[in-house]
Amino acid sequence: MIKTKPVIVQSNRLIEARYSLTVGEQRLILAMVSMIHPDDADFFDYNISIKDFSVLLNIDLTNAYREIEKISARIMGRLLHIQESSGWLRIGWISSCRYNHTQGSISLSFDPKLKPYLLYLKSEFTKCSLAIITQFQSIYSIRIYQLLKQYKGIGYREFKIEELKEILGIKKEQYQAFRDFNKRVLHQAKKEFEKKDKAGNCNCDFTFKLEKIREGRKIARLKFIIIEQKYRETKDAEPQEEEPRPQAPQTVKEQLVYYGISEKQADGFLNQMRETEVLDILAYYSDLLKSGQVKNQSGAYLAKLLKEGATVKSSYEKEQEATKA
Repeated sequence: MIKTKPVIVQSNRLIEARYSLTVGEQRLILAMVSMIHPDDADFFDYNISIKDFSVLLNIDLTNAYREIEKISARIMGRLLHIQESSGWLRIGWISSCRYNHTQGSISLSFDPKLKPYLLYLKSEFTKCSLAIITQFQSIYSIRIYQLLKQYKGIGYREFKIEELKEILGIKKEQYQAFRDFNKRVLHQAKKEFEKKDKAGNCNCDFTFKLEKIREGRKIARLKFIIIEQKYRETKDAEPQEEEPRPQAPQTVKEQLVYYGISEKQADGFLNQMRETEVLDILAYYSDLLKSGQVKNQSGAYLAKLLKEGATVKSSYEKEQEATKA
């Protein structure tokens, strides 16, 4: 379930990735991101109820059942391009999607290759409020908000027009005239950023002033001057209690099973090795996961490490027994 005051934390490279989503698809992705906890060691299946989904998309519950199937089917085929140090990574957002008819919910999983951009973020990341982003009606407003939020502390951000269009997923044949791009994309974003509620409070924490930079007669670059606004988060009409998150494994056996070792295998390893030795191997394996060095995360590589550890232990014990004899 989506948290009461959800926060979205993403790597800056993910914010600057090239992709195109509908508003509904983007809201669903961001809702999933908001369900990630800072201490999560891996992705979970993120479960979103039909009721939460209807609130997220601002549609009635009857339509939500039909819409969630359409969006989940489309989102499985959506790709994004992330600039990495070695080149471009072309990847899908979602690795699996399960519609739970009996529970009235949907469970989705992120592609494992997105871990460096959503887990263990210590630097070069940006936090956004889901409540602010999900009120925007334009997909471009959502993307521009995140791009400017990244530079809010600096106070401004510049883009080449073609670069910004590429990030926003705008095709070359769309908005070729600047007046159209300005009206449909930039002005719409500014309008949504400055929208106020009935009490006169801003619904967004900043807006922007746009400076057009010319090269000769052509407008080539845009400078967004970020202007803070007094913002007060609106309360939900029906605040939801946060669903208990999946419990982190407590015992050594639970940790082994969590990383893909079967219960029978776990019992075998624990009979052959001391718990402290198993914990050392688990800590080493966790570090490998964090650095993205484990390609097969089904538990096979961890089993290999544990078998090697058990062999070393057995050989050592044999030597000790031979010495005492």
